[in-house]
Amino acid sequence: MARPIRETPILFGEDARRFLARMQERHPESPEVRARRLRNYELMKMAYEEGMREKRAREEANGGVDPCFRRVETNPLK
Repeated sequence: MARPIRETPILFGEDARRFLARMQERHPESPEVRARRLRNYELMKMAYEEGMREKRAREEANGGVDPCFRRVETNPLK
């Protein structure tokens, strides 16, 4: 079982100043890293769209029901 998430601490004094200074720093990404990130994004987007096309085709062929996924009840106790 997961433990509860602790409350976010409030920063005071020097800790708060360091935090704000760190947040103001800029960390630009190189053109190579940006290109790789955008390429990975496009690949994942294409994979998602292909999966959704396949899912819609299965649903259309089976009268609106996708046989690859079992229907999940919203309230299993009913």
